[in-house]
Amino acid sequence: MVFQYYRQFRSWALGIAMLGALTQVQAQTGGSSASYRIGAGDEIRISVYGQPELTAETQVSADGMVMVPLLGNLPIAGSTSAAAALVAGRYEQGNVLKNAQVNLLVTKYRSQVVAILGKVNSPGKLVLEGPTSLTQALAWAGGIAANGSERLVLMRTAPDGRQERTEYDLQQLLNQEAEPLPTVWLRNGDTLYVPNAGRFYLNGEVHSPGMYSLDRPLNVRQALSAGGGPTARASESSVKVFRQQAGGSVQELRAKPDDRVLDGDVLVVKESLF
Repeated sequence: MVFQYYRQFRSWALGIAMLGALTQVQAQTGGSSASYRIGAGDEIRISVYGQPELTAETQVSADGMVMVPLLGNLPIAGSTSAAAALVAGRYEQGNVLKNAQVNLLVTKYRSQVVAILGKVNSPGKLVLEGPTSLTQALAWAGGIAANGSERLVLMRTAPDGRQERTEYDLQQLLNQEAEPLPTVWLRNGDTLYVPNAGRFYLNGEVHSPGMYSLDRPLNVRQALSAGGGPTARASESSVKVFRQQAGGSVQELRAKPDDRVLDGDVLVVKESLF
């Protein structure tokens, strides 16, 4: 029963946190183009102050080029501010305009995409319309599903082509006041994966023996609380952990309250002799 209430509270609390992150995502989409890096497939609008005839709406080609009035094809892949400065510079260098003031706006974002997979409520591909953090992307995907883990896996391609795998604890990312961490910003080509929640088992002198979801980092004390805590007959100083090893053998360990519980662990609370 206690664990059921925890699950309900977890869903409610994470929902509130994810709603806050989603609000930040929505707030960014209107004014983030200045820091956005233009890529192939994006649609843009180029305008020149005082020169309405030079306004153009075009799409970035696969090689990062766009057709600019009076200048022809120009390579503008990169930041919007740098692209606007490039166009203005070319107008001035070609003696077409003096003191050209160019504005460049992304009208459709299509080039920067991340995949959100695994145990989320709405998996899919997210088009980045500006700086987007890991928690904001998770909010876009509807948050973690009921059988998902709060251990998040980010897959990213390194400059040398290798796949880098990094794990994050969602609670730590959301609880910035207690433990400030650098914001995890997503990049084009990233994959965010939410695995299945693990399992652990309680047996012996606990109020509710059985199997429980290991959807967040737990120590032995917290795991026992999930089962309603030890009974009056329990010896809290005599908790055993049975843990399967890589070769298939089972190791018996004497557990301490702050020891980490791993996926598949069986916790047995012995009866007190007195």
